[in-house]
Amino acid sequence: MNLSLQARDPTSKPERLRALASQGDREVRRAVAGNPNTPEDVLYRLAVHFPQEFLENPVLDLLLLVNPNFLAEMPEYARGRILAQPRVEVGYLRWVLKHGDTKALLSLAQNPATPPETLEPLLAHPVPAVAEAARLHVSLEASPLESAWWWLEGDSEAVELRQLAVSGLIPNWLTPRLARESDPALRALLAASEATTPEVLEALLFDEDEDVRRAARANPATPKESLELLSCLETGLPGEARLELLAHGHVWMRSLVARYAHTPQALLEGFSADEDWRVRQAVASNPNLGVEWLAVLASDSDRDVRQAVAANLATPPEVLERLVGDENEEVRTLAAANPNVPAGVLELLARAEAQDAALPPQELGRMASFSEWARRIAASHPNAPQETLERCQADSDWHTRLAVARNPKASPEILSALATDSDPDVRQAVARHPNTPQDFLERLSSDDQPDVRAQVLQNPALPTFLLAKLAADDHWKVRQAVAASPLTPPEWLTHLAQDSDRDVRQAVADNPQVPEEALEPLFSGWFAGLGAEMSLLELYRQAKNLAPELSPLLLGKLAEGNEWARRLAARHPATQAPDLARLARDEDWRVRLAVAENPQTQGALLEALAQDTDADVRKAVARHPGLCGQGLEMLAKDENLDVRLLVAAHPQTPAQTLYVLAGDDDESVRQAARGNPATSWECLELYGLAESLNPQLSPGFLEALAQRGLYARALAAQNPALPTPRLRLLVQDSEWKVRQAAALNPTLDSESLSRLAHDSDRDVRLAVAVHDQTPREALAQLLSDADENVRRTALGHSNLDAQTLTKYKQRLLVAASRSRYVLNRSVALAHPDLPAVELAKVRHRASPDWLVRYALARNPSTAAEVLAELAQDGNRRVRIEAALRRKEEG
Repeated sequence: MNLSLQARDPTSKPERLRALASQGDREVRRAVAGNPNTPEDVLYRLAVHFPQEFLENPVLDLLLLVNPNFLAEMPEYARGRILAQPRVEVGYLRWVLKHGDTKALLSLAQNPATPPETLEPLLAHPVPAVAEAARLHVSLEASPLESAWWWLEGDSEAVELRQLAVSGLIPNWLTPRLARESDPALRALLAASEATTPEVLEALLFDEDEDVRRAARANPATPKESLELLSCLETGLPGEARLELLAHGHVWMRSLVARYAHTPQALLEGFSADEDWRVRQAVASNPNLGVEWLAVLASDSDRDVRQAVAANLATPPEVLERLVGDENEEVRTLAAANPNVPAGVLELLARAEAQDAALPPQELGRMASFSEWARRIAASHPNAPQETLERCQADSDWHTRLAVARNPKASPEILSALATDSDPDVRQAVARHPNTPQDFLERLSSDDQPDVRAQVLQNPALPTFLLAKLAADDHWKVRQAVAASPLTPPEWLTHLAQDSDRDVRQAVADNPQVPEEALEPLFSGWFAGLGAEMSLLELYRQAKNLAPELSPLLLGKLAEGNEWARRLAARHPATQAPDLARLARDEDWRVRLAVAENPQTQGALLEALAQDTDADVRKAVARHPGLCGQGLEMLAKDENLDVRLLVAAHPQTPAQTLYVLAGDDDESVRQAARGNPATSWECLELYGLAESLNPQLSPGFLEALAQRGLYARALAAQNPALPTPRLRLLVQDSEWKVRQAAALNPTLDSESLSRLAHDSDRDVRLAVAVHDQTPREALAQLLSDADENVRRTALGHSNLDAQTLTKYKQRLLVAASRSRYVLNRSVALAHPDLPAVELAKVRHRASPDWLVRYALARNPSTAAEVLAELAQDGNRRVRIEAALRRKEEG
């Protein structure tokens, strides 16, 4: 039995029919689609190619009987193809209206036999694409045929669309729709294209994105009258502008009209309440805006709007009186510079800021009504009326409440209220204030913020019992404050000298009231065996104050003591060199730091400390006035930026070291080295020539740069005078910036460019794409790069040959035709260079999206049999376009 007979035979086994469904013979597969014994999954697959045979298959009624959800469970690709068939049962169409998703509804609108009564409800569908497809159906001829290309529905993928635009593959009829895509880079490409129509260019000239507007302005095809209109709006010259239309546009458009000197007052008032601050800022700068609206905008929440009001010469004095006291400094400055500002207000504010003792209370009370900032200044003045302080004490701005809490005339009642303020800075100010009642000081001593509790200790009226309470606080900051307080009794200092926290113990030692017995625990009993003629307290104070009368012998004994003693010895200029040398190797970094800061530390000892593991020690060495020569040279290579910065500014740094630092990887170090008076003019000139890529530079200088840090290597790599062997080595550098610089070198050979075209870093490959000498095979590689900018740059290269370019465009079209995005597919399907095998695919003519089918119908390369099917499409636009194409082809 031949294959066709087997395919039609209802007794053929399902597995045999499955095998026949994969045959190349179309008629065999058609017969399988109509065979009732064909497996269900195979039927769905064949329904795409043979929808009529599927619908006529006797098994369909059985499938519906067995499974009422048969249509819902059918794969989307098969269901869409079936629903678009004229002979589909009415019951299927009703099911779609009740249960169908967007794709099913679009397929319904694709079916030429769908009755008007089924489609009419879809005209008001919430999904615009469904309503649009219904409106264009052949059965609703009363609906307007002209679907606005500007507003047709369709999703997209921006990166691919930009590639299509750069390659010149966008059809003109689709540019109005693409011109409203959200991607500004795509719109800029359309605005720069010679193929874009004047109508679209006019719209892009008023685009919200500056780059798009710039491209449209530079395009010679942009209508002259549109350019003149834009010029009038920008310069304020009178012109015939469609202001009402522009006033309903996007933010930039509204701002343009809001700023225009000839805009009617009614429009300006509407802009004053615009939701976008940029529009309100624009209208606030318009000198024709009514003063009542300037007054409203003077209270705007956005500072840029208030700045515009402050600078507007039409702003009345009473509004400026408020703005000179604005919380924003720029607003205050602009208002003060406005010629309409009352002179007396500026004087009042200046006197209040200077805390003028002669300022009358009533003037401060008036000033408090100007603004939040002015109120804050008034509240801080000692002459502020009590009623003003009481009002400001409850102000919503915490800065104002803080000013009240700091006011020396704040009453106990006001301070009591502020003692429970939500802001810790306000409570800190209350804790310090001498007028704060004792019971509230006690409350603040238990505040949940340690900084507040610590500030209680600064209060001159602090009772002794609170001092005792705070001395036992569980936070080290509070105990440190107790240890530093001159009010703390000696016995408590003695107790705090044994505190677990180092900073607390240090505060005890630094307290001018510290008793000698409080110092003994700090020195762990070391002093007892010293046998010194002076007391420990006297010794500590002399050592701490670097007293010259301390003997080297005593300092030597200090250098053998505990950590506290060793630090005192390490700091003292009279400590002898052997003791300093030993202390420079101390296990405690603070001791080594003290040695590094000692002015007597010199020579080899400084050089040893220049290699210390602690960065603070090395920074101290770099600051040392006695450091010179080898030590500075070592620190010039330090990994710590601050260390190298100090060396670069050091007056003793040798010229050769400065020469190296002038090419440091960090710009601040380079600037410091180049600004050092010891840096030679020749050094500055060499780096200037290197940074300007001067080809006359000495190869020796470039060779030296190429063996230094990242910045220096990159500088050398890009210079055309760098010897070729060294350049080839830098092509393999581990740092991408160096490889990028090498890729930009105009002398780089083709082999190296080809190698860098495969570099892992995008910027390196981009540099290859712009190189004048990049070979064709490397450009072909870059056209397939993962990065869009690399592909676009390579696409515009002068070395790109026509054959490679054609292949690339065809590859791009094929990829776009297989996209899941409607606009991308439509662009590709409309292009005549798309291969015929792609145009013939059923998925395109069966697409539920009418724009895809329309693009296919417009393509002059679309096959006759496809056009014949599209000429029977349910969409009027698709049907008409297909009929026209068939007529043209005879």
